[in-house]
Amino acid sequence: MKPQGLPAVIAATSLLSAGVAQAELVNWYLPGDTPYLSTDDSPWVGTSADMEYFYLEDFEDGLLNTPGLDASIGVVRAPWTATDSVDADDGVIDGFGREGYSFWRYEPDVAPSITFTFELDVLGLLPTNVGLVWTDGNDAALVTFEVFDADGLSLGSFQTMLGDGYHSGGTAADRFLGAEYALGISAMTISAEFGGLEVDHIHYGASVVPAPSAAVAVLLGLGIRRGRRRR
Repeated sequence: MKPQGLPAVIAATSLLSAGVAQAELVNWYLPGDTPYLSTDDSPWVGTSADMEYFYLEDFEDGLLNTPGLDASIGVVRAPWTATDSVDADDGVIDGFGREGYSFWRYEPDVAPSITFTFELDVLGLLPTNVGLVWTDGNDAALVTFEVFDADGLSLGSFQTMLGDGYHSGGTAADRFLGAEYALGISAMTISAEFGGLEVDHIHYGASVVPAPSAAVAVLLGLGIRRGRRRR
């Protein structure tokens, strides 16, 4: 899965940037026009061996327990008729995720939001590549995906409409949302205007050692991108 533009299946997707310089350095993975059904659809699993570290939390042991990952709120959802895990997690791709596990938050009359935080003291360095799979929620609710730098400041976000109106474990609407930022990401948040949020396959890995100076990295990043455009 590569960073993609705005496919027809998405009603609306918009990038909301925290600053021009930072926006130039964040590589967003917008939801594509095909579902995420297994790790074969991950943008990084195939290259994870080249990273400093890489983890993928799939909740299939019934726990959130991969190193250096915390969630602000939510529970692991066990197999059930309405559970929407990533399709292949139950051992077969058949259009349903009812037999797998996912991570879920639903509270009536509250706009759901889950922040996944990455612990620097556990990981040694912050991840540069982060993402998750949205598996279910209200299809009329605008979804926002946002990432934060090492100081907890927003690096920007994007908003999109997801879902197909079915809440019985179907996987056709499952989509990967992610971002890359070379100076390290301390947290990512997914939120919706209303309804519930169900996610799976939390990705986080460090592809490079973050540069010592954010200002230098910004200048280098802008220069590299402009050079590529000229070519």
